[in-house]
Amino acid sequence: MNDQIEVMKQIVELTDTMEEGLEHVKGQLDQRSPEKAIQLLFDTTNAFTHIEKAVQPILSEIPENNIQEKTDKLRSALSAMVGEYEGNSGLKGREILQFILEPAFKNWRFELKEVLMPYTLS
Repeated sequence: MNDQIEVMKQIVELTDTMEEGLEHVKGQLDQRSPEKAIQLLFDTTNAFTHIEKAVQPILSEIPENNIQEKTDKLRSALSAMVGEYEGNSGLKGREILQFILEPAFKNWRFELKEVLMPYTLS
C-alpha cells in the first residue's frame, strides 16, 4: 500500500487541475469560444481517464466507498458533454456543464478526496 500513496497524492492533485479545467471550459463557453472549450474539455476528459486507470488497482485495497459509482456518473456526464459537441450544435453545452457535469465532478472529487486523503497524510 505504501507504493500507492504517491499515486493517491497525484490523483488528488490532478483532480484540482481538472477543476481548473472545467472552470476554464465554463469561461470559454461564456465567452462564446466553443473551439477552445472543446479542447479544454478533451484535456479534462483525458485527465479523468488517467485517474480512472490509476484508481482501479487501489480500489481493492481501500475501505468500502462509492468511488466506482461516482466515477460511472462522471464518465456519463463527460460523455454527454462531449457528445453534445460531436453530434450536435453545442447549444446545450452550458446547460449540461452546469446541471450534469459540474455536480457529477464535485461528487466524484469529494469522494476521492474523502477516501484517499487519510492515506496521503500518514
